[in-house]
Amino acid sequence: MSDDVKLVPALCTQCGGKLTVDPLKEEAQCPFCGASFMVQKAIQNYNVQNATIEHVDKVNIDMSGTVHSVLDFVGQQMSESREMKREMRKELKEAREESNREFQSNFVKIAIPFFIIFFVFAGVMMFFLNRNDDGTGYSESASGEGEVEYDVERGRLYLDIANPGNYNWEFDDFNSRGTNLDSTKERDGLHFEISGDNAYTRGYAVLHWSLEDDFVQEGYMIYELEIDDGDIVDVMSASDVDDISEYTFYGG
Repeated sequence: MSDDVKLVPALCTQCGGKLTVDPLKEEAQCPFCGASFMVQKAIQNYNVQNATIEHVDKVNIDMSGTVHSVLDFVGQQMSESREMKREMRKELKEAREESNREFQSNFVKIAIPFFIIFFVFAGVMMFFLNRNDDGTGYSESASGEGEVEYDVERGRLYLDIANPGNYNWEFDDFNSRGTNLDSTKERDGLHFEISGDNAYTRGYAVLHWSLEDDFVQEGYMIYELEIDDGDIVDVMSASDVDDISEYTFYGG
């Protein structure tokens, strides 16, 4: 064989043995199995095998790069997901706080008028519940012997006893100070109409009650009054006493 001949690697087409051949020849004989083979076919087999291995290496390298890319992408997505969750939690917290502030503000706006209306209503109800049935005055008991209803209207004091029973009721002119009895009516019970005296700013109207024909059982209803220029404007207090000496009159 000449030194100028360039041999190339090849694979035997019969046994697959690795050998070198002269690419210029058409046929050659395998030194391993002794079979004759086509030179170009043997060279082609070698090239195909080496090309496949090289391709596999490249594929492995590409796959390795792809795996790294996938892992980087997944890591980035997880990081973005965690950041998104933090933002969502922050927004939800801010929304709850804003909702609580709005609720508290609306509650105060609703509660204040409600309480005002409630107290006004309660005051009105207390006023009417303490008035007598015809809505003109208030009631006080006189030692259980009767119920005296009193009302101030048009500058006068009206004392009404719907059921006097067996008890005598009379206006005590001696102990009444700053007031005068204008009239007494006995149509459907006793009705006393009392006016004020210009000489006083504080006056008293005294009713004396006693059991018929028995002055041992007796008592007094004493009304302390506010008087303005001869007009009775208010009942300051109403007292029930058995003995007139037990009561202390203003200035007396």
